Amino acid sequence: MNEAIIERIRKIGIFSDFSSDRARLELIASKLKSRRHAAGSAIITEGEEGDTLFVLNAGSVRILRNTLEGDSFALVNLTADDNVYFGEIALIDSDRRSATVTALTDCETLTLSRGDYLSLCEEDTVIGYRLTFQLARKLGAALRKSNRDMITMYQALLEEIG
Repeated sequence: MNEAIIERIRKIGIFSDFSSDRARLELIASKLKSRRHAAGSAIITEGEEGDTLFVLNAGSVRILRNTLEGDSFALVNLTADDNVYFGEIALIDSDRRSATVTALTDCETLTLSRGDYLSLCEEDTVIGYRLTFQLARKLGAALRKSNRDMITMYQALLEEIG
């Protein structure tokens, strides 16, 4: 088993429940596939369908969103040292991607497809439960943030009108 991959996923939030469980980390690592991305290439494109989680293993990326007019704006730049993952919602929902992720440098990602995620969940129900719980927690946090942002915008609109 590639020790570097084990060490990388040990630090990734979605896999944090297994940081001291070597056997489960190895099982998760066995499902991951390495992909290389050239600097400037799109790893994920907003609006496209996707079924894959990406763990940034090397390099740096920029996360971008589009305005209603189609103009692109940068949300954040991230590096592998930030121990980040993206595209996780695609593991449970085949909806369209909500942002574009572009490689700022040559990058390597570790990917987990929905099919491999479901296989992993069936193979080890503890992994399945805990990964799904982590996904639910992240979705809940995103929903709470979205609600706060909506209230803020609504209040600003009311102040502008009033």
